[in-house]
Amino acid sequence: MLKILCVKIEVQGCTMYDEPVVYIGNHRSNFDSLIMIAIMERPFIFIGKSEIKKFPFIGKWFVDVGCLFLERGDIKKSIEVINKGIERLENGYSIVIFPEGGRTKEEKVRDFKPGSFKLVAKTAARIVPVTFYNSEACYEREHKLRSANVSINLGEIIDYRELEFNNTVQAAKYLQTVIAHTYEAQRCCDKI
Repeated sequence: MLKILCVKIEVQGCTMYDEPVVYIGNHRSNFDSLIMIAIMERPFIFIGKSEIKKFPFIGKWFVDVGCLFLERGDIKKSIEVINKGIERLENGYSIVIFPEGGRTKEEKVRDFKPGSFKLVAKTAARIVPVTFYNSEACYEREHKLRSANVSINLGEIIDYRELEFNNTVQAAKYLQTVIAHTYEAQRCCDKI
């Protein structure tokens, strides 16, 4: 699909790890998931909001590959998803989470929801910060499919235990800051 649309992807960073990791990223477009699929070399799943299941084609695909869905406001089901996520990590799958809670239309990285980090806190899985830049140009910017040049930056791996966060709020703020800095740096380069 990306080839048909002539989407060119510039990748910075490592796309292959010897262990399952949790990819934490900003969310600019519905194409972010397709871009991750196109560049990664290990099996992974997404954790997303349950509304994704309603999207034609994409929803069915997410279900078929074993992605996990959060029901907003349902603490019991959220705990079940975290436990299933732990199981998937133990079975060698990496996990992708977009903790902004939805696609961002502004030219910034919104605050990350701390609940997204409960899985990481329980497993002490290592984190890879992911920064998408210009993926919204594939569709969302003009509400039509079009070619685009997209950048994705896979940052240095972060060991959750070494940072000694007291809670998931601190983890969310730290990762949001890391990704926001990378996003702003890309924006500055783009203006030159």
